[in-house]
Amino acid sequence: MGAQFFFGEVVTANDNKGSRFKCEVEVVDNHGVPELRIGPEDEAYNGSIAEFDDWEQFEKFVQAVNDLHFRLSPKK
Repeated sequence: MGAQFFFGEVVTANDNKGSRFKCEVEVVDNHGVPELRIGPEDEAYNGSIAEFDDWEQFEKFVQAVNDLHFRLSPKK
């Protein structure tokens, strides 16, 4: 069995030099190792793969995403 995908979307990337292009972002469970993949459209596995060193580091990342989501969510 391969990696289990939890998120896979094409998004706009910016290289900080003014160039904008499409890339793919994936959040994956790769045999128990949480990974964040960012790479070419439809080929995220050929780009950069962030593997978290331990569960605590991954939990801090998830908390940061949740905090950002809460901060940016429209207030009702």
